[in-house]
Amino acid sequence: MGFSEAAFNYYISSDHIKGDDLDLIRKNFKNNEFECLLDVATGAGHCAAAVPAKRRCTLDPSIPMLKTAKEKFTLNTPVCAVAEAMPFADNTFDIVTCRIAMHHFKSPDLFFREAKRVLRPLGWMILIDNIVDVEDSYLNVIEYIRDSTHVRSYRLDEILDFAGNDFRLIDYTCLFKKHDFPEWASRLGGEAETLERIENAFKDLPDDIQKELEVEKTYGRISAYTDKKGFFVFRSV
Repeated sequence: MGFSEAAFNYYISSDHIKGDDLDLIRKNFKNNEFECLLDVATGAGHCAAAVPAKRRCTLDPSIPMLKTAKEKFTLNTPVCAVAEAMPFADNTFDIVTCRIAMHHFKSPDLFFREAKRVLRPLGWMILIDNIVDVEDSYLNVIEYIRDSTHVRSYRLDEILDFAGNDFRLIDYTCLFKKHDFPEWASRLGGEAETLERIENAFKDLPDDIQKELEVEKTYGRISAYTDKKGFFVFRSV
């Protein structure tokens, strides 16, 4: 099962339907109402729905994801496209958001360039994604076993390099996200053999990496782990 077939699973996903990151969006912009929002790689639409905006445009390469976002959150301006080639004119949006998706992008630098292009002067960009550190190679390998569309989760310094001189970092928060392992591992509907490989990969992690990821076991089975999410608030320069 791929993302398109798992659209409803992402809508009900405990990792996506709630979280400290969505709470931060609501807190930071509770007194704002943007004219026009673009949510990149919108998935089931949770992030787009959290931002106060008069018009919300959702972009995703998966039509079923866009349909789910439209149906569940009344997000009525869907666009089927990839983050590295946005079909919009320059200076179109006041804010661009992208939540838990950049690790799937083939060219994050192009995504940042496109975000800069479609934003109006001094426009906002909210980026939320996995952050890796000492567990870099271990977690990236496990993510790829689970989902072959995973490209890479990045370090903080790498993401700031993508932003370059086009964006100024206004705020950054490191969030710790605890995942229900059985739900997380099976969200894409993998075969039993794949699910076993994912679990064994966690069990085989070195002790220091298991401690870093706060791997929890119940009756010998992996029940939860915790990773890091970076919450970035940028403004275009």
